Amino acid sequence: MRQSSLKEEVDNVDFLQKLIDAIPVPIFYKDTRGIYLGCNRAFADFLGLSKEAIVGKTVYDVAPKDLSEIYSKADEELFRLGGVQTYESSVQHADGTRHHVIFNKAIFFNRNGIIGGLIGSIFDITELKEAQEQLRTSEEKYRRIFESFQDIYYEVGIDGSILEISPSVEKYFPFKREELLGRSIYEFYADPEKRNALLKIIQEAGRVTDYEIQLKNEEGSLFTCSITAAILPGEGACFPRIVGCLRDISERKRCEDALKEREEELSIKSRNLEELNAALRILLKQREEDKKELEENILNNVKTIILPCIEKLKEGPLNESQSACLDNMKTHVQEIASPFLHRISQAYFNLTPQEIRVAYLVRDGKTTKEAAKYLAVSMKTIDSHRGSIRKKLGIKNKRTSLRSFLLRFS
Repeated sequence: MRQSSLKEEVDNVDFLQKLIDAIPVPIFYKDTRGIYLGCNRAFADFLGLSKEAIVGKTVYDVAPKDLSEIYSKADEELFRLGGVQTYESSVQHADGTRHHVIFNKAIFFNRNGIIGGLIGSIFDITELKEAQEQLRTSEEKYRRIFESFQDIYYEVGIDGSILEISPSVEKYFPFKREELLGRSIYEFYADPEKRNALLKIIQEAGRVTDYEIQLKNEEGSLFTCSITAAILPGEGACFPRIVGCLRDISERKRCEDALKEREEELSIKSRNLEELNAALRILLKQREEDKKELEENILNNVKTIILPCIEKLKEGPLNESQSACLDNMKTHVQEIASPFLHRISQAYFNLTPQEIRVAYLVRDGKTTKEAAKYLAVSMKTIDSHRGSIRKKLGIKNKRTSLRSFLLRFS
């Protein structure tokens, strides 16, 4: 039963990895030192690296220095402030180019309520940025075109009859200027209600500025115009009239509508990513719980099955060599199951196996002489290992007891 349960736990961990691998959005997670703990296939493919080349490394190992510094500062800020972090930056893509992306990141906690690291995802907005730049370029282009061509200037009577109109109207209507004189301008407005609203504003305020309205020609084509107009009072034999100009803003409106649509799409995708991050945090928490339970099962099997079997074997008739071999086996099995050994291996994975054995003995209060005798090496070798351990733990040349430092991992 325990073996079956153990297999199920391993299968659960494998299932969670396969689950995030199936998500097309690049996802990664790191510990509090900035070391990648894992990622999904989409993230590895986006960088053009294998998972093995990412896990265990920092951003300085997988990204250019200038980008790595940006990522590192952002991570530090997230660990300092907590919560969720969203920002725009660049990522060097697998094809060698830099893509514009949005980072969505959040911290996660371990079972003890301590920050365990961060989880993040990236959303490629390169195409959106390019579209925005194209839109900006397009707007600039059409602005220059409009400024270089004369707008449609017109004068109409209060009844709407066209008294005067500029030749530029021929760009929009299949008429010569002279053919439009005397016709009512109202017949070219597409929406009567908008037309009446325009007239009401002009009559009450005396003028109107940048009023948007749609016009139609006799072919039924519509285009959006911006109207600026005012009432010109009549003098002498001249009746009051409305003077103004029309500017075609159809292309600008289409671009604005397209940009608005893109922004709405991006907003929806950003909300979806936030929800996805929340779900992933739950999955990671479950993964940590499953991992802890797996470790507890292994330790329980060592204590209740393996060690009792060794003790039972020792009760039989054994020669000195066999007895020593069983004692050695028992010692190593206990070391493997030791939470201290697990923690120090997790935090300082660059210690050699022999250095871990020496650290274990120092933690237990063994002197250099006792450790040398236990490991069957010279005292000089033990001193050399102690010095190497202090260096790797970052306490070399410091007045810090090696044993006290190691006891923190117990």
